[in-house]
Amino acid sequence: MIAPLDIPNSPVDPETLLPDLLRAHPHARAIFDQYGLRGCGGALGPVESIRFFARTHSVDEAQLLAELEDAIERPEKQPTALEAPSVADTICRRFFTAGIVVILTAGASWGAWLLWRIGFSQSFTGVGINDVNAHGHAQIFGWVGLFMMGFAYQAFPRIWHTTLAAPRLAVLAFALMIAGLTVRTIGMPLSGHGSWPLVLAMVGAAMETGAIVLFVGQILATFLRSDARLEAYVGFALCALFYFVAMSGMSMWHTYNTMTASSRQSLLRYVGTYQTPLRDIQIHGLAMLMILGVCMRMLPPLFGVPAVPPRRAWAALGILNAAVIGEVALFIAYRMTMNHALAAMLLLAWLMLIIGAGMVALPWRLWRPMPEGDRSGKFVRAAYAWLAISLGMLLLFPMYQLLSGRSFSHAYYGSVRHAITVGFISLMIMGFAAKVVPTLNGVDTKKLSALWGPFLLVNAGCFLRVFLQTLTDWLPQSFSIVGISGMLEVAGLAWWGLGLIAIMRAGKKQALADGPTAPRPASIEPRHRVAEIIEWYPQTAPVFELFGFRMLKNPLLRRTLARGVTVSDAARMHGVDVDEFVSALNGAIGG
Repeated sequence: MIAPLDIPNSPVDPETLLPDLLRAHPHARAIFDQYGLRGCGGALGPVESIRFFARTHSVDEAQLLAELEDAIERPEKQPTALEAPSVADTICRRFFTAGIVVILTAGASWGAWLLWRIGFSQSFTGVGINDVNAHGHAQIFGWVGLFMMGFAYQAFPRIWHTTLAAPRLAVLAFALMIAGLTVRTIGMPLSGHGSWPLVLAMVGAAMETGAIVLFVGQILATFLRSDARLEAYVGFALCALFYFVAMSGMSMWHTYNTMTASSRQSLLRYVGTYQTPLRDIQIHGLAMLMILGVCMRMLPPLFGVPAVPPRRAWAALGILNAAVIGEVALFIAYRMTMNHALAAMLLLAWLMLIIGAGMVALPWRLWRPMPEGDRSGKFVRAAYAWLAISLGMLLLFPMYQLLSGRSFSHAYYGSVRHAITVGFISLMIMGFAAKVVPTLNGVDTKKLSALWGPFLLVNAGCFLRVFLQTLTDWLPQSFSIVGISGMLEVAGLAWWGLGLIAIMRAGKKQALADGPTAPRPASIEPRHRVAEIIEWYPQTAPVFELFGFRMLKNPLLRRTLARGVTVSDAARMHGVDVDEFVSALNGAIGG
């Protein structure tokens, strides 16, 4: 039930939607902006209730309602103009759009083509290592990295009730990241065609590292300038940022070694020793820790699941960091010494991954429907199911080796990685973006597609890939159809991604159409536009109605026609004396 907000001194209902409140009282936007709304949802904000806003932004609901009621009663105390969205408010669109472009080109699409080539050759070594690594690089830096950066730039300053430090650096970080991604992805698969591909790859890697260092520095500076407490979810995010920088440096070093290997034996030694630890840092250190941290902060207010107790969360972070560092150090030590006791100890690190992730996720009981689910909820629940499958398969890896009689199975290990990269990470990106992007662009998610098509396609593709790839160890005929899984995933990602881009384009167009409001004048003049006057002085609405200008009761006309009609126009349309009209308006504002 929406509160009757056309009366200036009416109490504010916590279930009132922000657009309904801001239509009646545009100046109340300043209250929401100080708690992180800045730039979100256009002039009228996202389609969510005041209670939901308070919950997701960690604002005391009673305090927020009191401040809103005070703003409604005393509009003259509020800022007079709606600020145009700044770079910090809109930069996420660039990162999200670029991430979608990457996944639909060098990411999932290229990966699907490589999978068909593997199927035709009936061997997982049927494609060059530099091709595989270039695809993996695009997935990690371009898909995961760009979406993580865009989300952090948008969400973290608002969660911490502050503004992004040095926002213009975000534009530089984006430019460096895109340039680095492009030249490095071109250079890596061309290894062996002279020295210039190596130069391209190294220049690209340096630009990516520079972008990541800039991004991490901004997020750290933003946190330090805020009054936010060091909660467990922040600890998860900060550890993930550490792994982001660490993996960018290690990735650059690993790319150089693989592209300059003097022999096939040397290449295999580098890949066999360092590629698995690099992927562990990227997947378990960077992606998993960031996702778990964001989920701890966002799932309880978004979906009504229980919060993770702080002591439990901090303990889980310690266990997960020990697991990531342990699996990296133990694997490298094993490869250097070939001591199988060290390899056996990897089981302990993998068990710690399961324990740490379980300590975070189990309180949410995601095997049950979430209390406040929406179209993104199914992505979150399925993602954690895939995380459990991936970590469970990892722990069973030694048993699989024993049963299959293989010292190492590319098929099984690749399935483990695919279950977590596509099943967990990609589904989480899809789910959160399906929730966040419409909110940022003022679109009601209830009026959008439920996204069952992309959800089913990506999950079906992931299942077939994990199942069929493992099956190739037992039935080589499975190679001939494993490529179908990649096509399903690409189709689902394209369906989802193009829809997301359309929402962002519509939001940008609407923001440009709304534009910022001019500063409030001391008195009203005939040249001033009706919509501006209402935004400056909401108490003039009864005067307009008294003089016959009743279009303001229609929200659509208020947002469209009233923006192009001046006081003189209104007086002429209704046959009233313009001087008398202006005098009455100024009387309403005490002028």
